[in-house]
Amino acid sequence: MKKIRMSCCILISFLIVSCANEEIQSIKIKGQYEIKLPKTLSKADNLHEDASLQYQNIFNEFYTIVIDEPIADFNDMVKFDFLLKGNYSPDLNGYAYLLKDNLSAAIKNGKLSPLESTKINGLEAKLMTVSGTVDGLNVYYQLGFIKGKEHYYQIVNWTELKRKDDHTEKMAKIISSFKELNRNKKKIQ
Repeated sequence: MKKIRMSCCILISFLIVSCANEEIQSIKIKGQYEIKLPKTLSKADNLHEDASLQYQNIFNEFYTIVIDEPIADFNDMVKFDFLLKGNYSPDLNGYAYLLKDNLSAAIKNGKLSPLESTKINGLEAKLMTVSGTVDGLNVYYQLGFIKGKEHYYQIVNWTELKRKDDHTEKMAKIISSFKELNRNKKKIQ
């Protein structure tokens, strides 16, 4: 009986360590940015038409996308669009609040956290979480809005609300792994 208990304890310990040390893959997009994702996620192409990165694990109901937009395009839109001009500033703060307001309007019974200012690999960033109902499903989002040299980036992770505790830590690691690549490296002659 003691041998069976010992074997079970060893097996459980192995499973816990295996889950804690989930394998990671580093994904580079357009020579522009890099992000680290769990290897359990696979490439997708139907999550968001504007996303430059789309990965999913349908079995675990875990999804992540990155949308990148030129800073100049957003700034021009805010400066010249009559409806946006007085409400949003042409900076990361205005970008994050516009996206937060759009998400708030799209989600039912939404609970949105305040935007949290931080730095991710030296870049100015805003973080937030959202829970609510979308298309009849209770969902949980973890978002990061990042200002790069020439682009704003939205990192959007989501899952079913009932799986929030399973994925919260992974979502935070994905966002904090974001790195803009130096595309203007000088060639040594």
